[in-house]
Amino acid sequence: MEASRPGLRSRIEGHLTRLDHALRHGKRWPLVILLVAFALKLVFVWQSRDALYIKVPIMDAGDYDEMAQQVASGHFLRHQAFFMGPLYPYFLGLVYSLFGRDFLLVRIIQAAGGATTVMLAFLIGRHIFRPSAALAGVILLMLCASVTFYETEMLMEWLGTLLNCVALWLLVTAPDDARWPRYALAGAALGLSALARASILIFAVFVLVWIWRSGSARRRSLSLAYAGALVLMLMPAIIHNAIASHVFLPVTSNAGVNFYIGNNRAATGRFAPIPEVDIYDDFTSQLYLERKLGRELNPSQVSSYWVKRTLDDMRAQPARAAALLAKKYALFFNGYEVPQIESFDIVKREYSSLRALFVRLWPVVTLGVLGLVLSWREGRARGLIAGYVLVYAASIAVFFVTGRYRVQAVPALCLFAGYALVALPGRITSMRSGAAALVAVAALFVVTSPALFADNPRVIEFGDRVHRARRLSLLRSFPPAIREASAAIALYPDIAEGYVQRAIVYKAQSNELKAMEDYQHALKIDDTDAGTHYNLAQCMRRVRLREQAVKEYRRSIELDPWMVEAYNNLGITLRELGKPAEAIVEFRNAIAKEPRYRRAYNNLGASYAETGHMDEAIAVFKDTTQRFPDYPQGYKNLAMAYASMKQPWPALDAMRRYAELEPNDATAAEAIRKLEIAARSDSTSRTGPTSQ
Repeated sequence: MEASRPGLRSRIEGHLTRLDHALRHGKRWPLVILLVAFALKLVFVWQSRDALYIKVPIMDAGDYDEMAQQVASGHFLRHQAFFMGPLYPYFLGLVYSLFGRDFLLVRIIQAAGGATTVMLAFLIGRHIFRPSAALAGVILLMLCASVTFYETEMLMEWLGTLLNCVALWLLVTAPDDARWPRYALAGAALGLSALARASILIFAVFVLVWIWRSGSARRRSLSLAYAGALVLMLMPAIIHNAIASHVFLPVTSNAGVNFYIGNNRAATGRFAPIPEVDIYDDFTSQLYLERKLGRELNPSQVSSYWVKRTLDDMRAQPARAAALLAKKYALFFNGYEVPQIESFDIVKREYSSLRALFVRLWPVVTLGVLGLVLSWREGRARGLIAGYVLVYAASIAVFFVTGRYRVQAVPALCLFAGYALVALPGRITSMRSGAAALVAVAALFVVTSPALFADNPRVIEFGDRVHRARRLSLLRSFPPAIREASAAIALYPDIAEGYVQRAIVYKAQSNELKAMEDYQHALKIDDTDAGTHYNLAQCMRRVRLREQAVKEYRRSIELDPWMVEAYNNLGITLRELGKPAEAIVEFRNAIAKEPRYRRAYNNLGASYAETGHMDEAIAVFKDTTQRFPDYPQGYKNLAMAYASMKQPWPALDAMRRYAELEPNDATAAEAIRKLEIAARSDSTSRTGPTSQ
């Protein structure tokens, strides 16, 4: 038996050597790998072309899509510094401007980009490992279903992964006498990648150290070329942010809030919305903080606030903070696909093409870690790829971990996994070494087991049902949306979120009574949610239950004193109840909390007019137009207030400005005509200002 083992190893080695020769010298292999990978991804793209999560992008994907539409319409500059990486939405904007808003075409392009990543991974692996190991790695990569899933979402993962692999290929295949342009291209690739996800800049610094320690006589010029090109790629974002917000931000302003999400005293290491921040309408948290702090903030100050708050939490519980960081690093190298918006584990059940890609992240991670150990300190190029995996993992663990964030490390992990598959048999020279290898692999399978971090499948399904209900509601497919929300409620009848989502659907359907029932049910479960009280009040006001609405508005303000919308709508409700004096107090409260909340100014002026204090009303409307020169309603109400005071000329000026801002309002022309007659004849119309 002992004698047969060397013979078996020799035969295996012989086959591998012949395969290595074919792979190293066969010029068609990279093209074959590219085409096969593209075909596999394309099948899933076509099968999922009508998927609801594609047709109705929400949260991150929705923000990218909205920004891309603005870019396609010619609005290249944002009104503030970038919150998320700008590269992907500008790519989308280019596609939209050339071909229209075609999600299928976008995903085909992304599938091609993902296939190119597979080819680059093969070229990298063929250079730093034996070619057979590279082939084993890219087969794992091609058949890894989660990679195909994440790369074809309306998100930036594919773009960052592709650019990182371009940079790694340029660096690891650089000959000893390589000139500076090659390193400049690598720096440019990583700079562009940072415009997709800025955390890659941590690895970019690692690369700079790696180049400097190369021992090359030209290391100074190579380092300068690399760093200069990287900074050059960042300059458009730096300049944009300086123009838009008058701050220095290399790429984005989301580091602070993401740092808080991943490290606050209640953090789990995964994504969880900040409870007091409206994730849909104030996802940057800037509005929330400005109201809370009572002053205007720029994006850099918002980010700094969350960093300081996080560091305070970490200093208060340093042992917990250290344990949480270790947990996140372990979660990064775990086989569980951590969901954020979409769940890979749920989507794969719907598409046979995704199930056919049978490789899961768990064995990839296990074998990849084993390959990292086996190849430790074996060559400078391997050290760069190992550093990429480990440093990138750290750059994610500093914040929070989700399945899609890890995808940029998977090509390198697959290469190390392929190396382990090919190299491990040759290292087993005895029963003892074979047993040791078996124990090592088994131990890695245990410590990377998805069971260590997996959520309850019912919890994942609950979240998926809620998201489906939201998407269907946006499509105005109300009956299916209600069914999805009801299914979520059936899974967890004691969780308020299901009732709230169904109430949102009912409200969008103008079924206020049903919405009220669900909001009230949600409040029986959790009476401390200010938003639910506010939305219940809105429904009550619409069905003229104004006294009850006043109570709910006041409760929402009690729970969240910075909810200016509640003050404003409470004021409107009090006006409707014939209590303009009390309404004035609430509108002033809204302005005190948020001096830029223009609707409160408008309604304050209307309330003064109702009480007969026309001078105060005119003063408020004039102040409104000065503070918000592009706010049409302010000019309209100012015109009507002047008209009611028999001052036709200033009324005419204000109405003309309103007509400029609202050219589609057919009533404006008639109002101007009447005011012109009134001005000439010194008579006025006696119409009072309107509320909003």
